[in-house]
Amino acid sequence: MKIGTSLIGPALAAGLLMGGGPAAAATGYVGTDRDAIARTGYGECVHTERWSEQTAIAECDPEIVAARERAAAAAAAMEVVSVQTAYEPIHLQAKVLFDFDSAELSAAGKARLDDLLGALTAKTLKDEKVVVTGYTDRIGSDAYNRRLSQRRAAVVRDYLVGKGLVPAYIQTRGLGPADPQVDCPGQRGAALIACLAPNRRTEVDISASEAVGGGDGPAGPGQ
Repeated sequence: MKIGTSLIGPALAAGLLMGGGPAAAATGYVGTDRDAIARTGYGECVHTERWSEQTAIAECDPEIVAARERAAAAAAAMEVVSVQTAYEPIHLQAKVLFDFDSAELSAAGKARLDDLLGALTAKTLKDEKVVVTGYTDRIGSDAYNRRLSQRRAAVVRDYLVGKGLVPAYIQTRGLGPADPQVDCPGQRGAALIACLAPNRRTEVDISASEAVGGGDGPAGPGQ
């Protein structure tokens, strides 16, 4: 029970004055001339107007002090420790070849893309960007080859999406016969077609940041 100074009875006040006034006591409590805390006839400590639950002491208010300590312990147990996850950049590339005048993904091409996705082992990725670029050889018109290169990029994109990559992260483009891998000078007919095979390709470039020590298991779709 909190007892303010206005409730101190005349007899107690007289007792306090007999020794020349109260001595210094704990904050929020009335002291006596013997450096003790003044008490009522019921043995309860006398509070001043400065008393609060935060200034309560165990000697006078053990239940309040115990509750305060339990609350502090609970707050400490619930404290969330902020862990800063470290990320490091990754850069993966793959090249998928196509048959002459075809935008069909071969079994070998699918296996190459599966290997690429298998290299993404982190559970947590961010800043993901996937660029899929289609190319053709130089045989045929530029307009036709550009459309064919775009179809090759699109078929690779669709395969990656089917394996769990987020479509919004994937950029496709078709560059036709640009950036050839081989030139094959002097070749004609079937020999030229066979020689230009490295140019009929789609390149996949994946860049992202993965969590360092991100744990076991591959990254899930959309991560």
